[in-house]
Amino acid sequence: MKAVVNSGVRLLIVWTAITALASCGGGGGGGATTSTTVPNTPVALTQTNAQSVTGATTSAALQTSGQAGFFVQSAGAQSSALPKTHVLSQFMSRQIDRASQYLQSPSAILAGVATTSNCTVSGTFTEDFTSATSVTYTFNACSDRSGESVNGTVTISNITSTASTFGATSTINLTFSWTGSSDATTTGSFTVSETGIGTGTETITLTGSEPLTTTTANNTENVSNFSFQSVFTSTTITENIALTFASTAIDGSVRVTTPTEFQTTSGRTFPHAGVQRIDGAGSAIRVTALGDETGATPQVHIEVDSDGDGTFESTQTTNWAQLMG
Repeated sequence: MKAVVNSGVRLLIVWTAITALASCGGGGGGGATTSTTVPNTPVALTQTNAQSVTGATTSAALQTSGQAGFFVQSAGAQSSALPKTHVLSQFMSRQIDRASQYLQSPSAILAGVATTSNCTVSGTFTEDFTSATSVTYTFNACSDRSGESVNGTVTISNITSTASTFGATSTINLTFSWTGSSDATTTGSFTVSETGIGTGTETITLTGSEPLTTTTANNTENVSNFSFQSVFTSTTITENIALTFASTAIDGSVRVTTPTEFQTTSGRTFPHAGVQRIDGAGSAIRVTALGDETGATPQVHIEVDSDGDGTFESTQTTNWAQLMG
């Protein structure tokens, strides 16, 4: 069980750090997070705010690692590199493959074991097995990379597994710290399931109703009522996405869906096909992927229906780098 939980916790740390960095927008100084009420009033979508709202919501929908590739560089570094996408689903899929195989071994089940271990750079984490299918991790200034550390808890429970399926529930309350950036605290719960393990076509689904909330000194955002379903083959990632996104940065909330599933070629960052719809207050935005980041300009087509009459009366185009930068 220990190997399974270690993989799951690494996943949770990666995703919550990613979410927090996306909230930070890749900048800012140090300092503690503040408690802020996220506005839930639907945002009126207009030609003026179309790109900013589209960038923020698409970042959440594609599980993006933060603006300008901030997550994969040292804090404060400047780069034109694109962020990583599909981070949670891809990382989870790899770890579940290992976990599923591990859980098939009768000797894998351990319960009633609590141990404290050193993190790679500094600090510690404690794993407390409350049953054969549940564990709580407590992090104490745990740093696995220089300049980054985490405090808080992760509980993984209701773990089930067969040769081709996996399921679990995760609850997190973690505060991340980076040199040169604001602290970020992420709290919430979600479930994960995967089918088709080992078949070459694996489907991973992440769902939750209550908000995953990330708070920094400059922004607070919620992702709630969400479902991320990703189908992985050797050549393509196909995604169906639905979520409610709210943040202080966009000063309200919107509903995000994919009426036409996103299609991303393996090895590429952004979709080359698919449609995302963003619904606000009596208004909507339709985002069409025209090509991935290697395609000709423009790569993204944005249409705005500002009065909600079903007619998208204004359009604009951009590239992925500009939209997500």
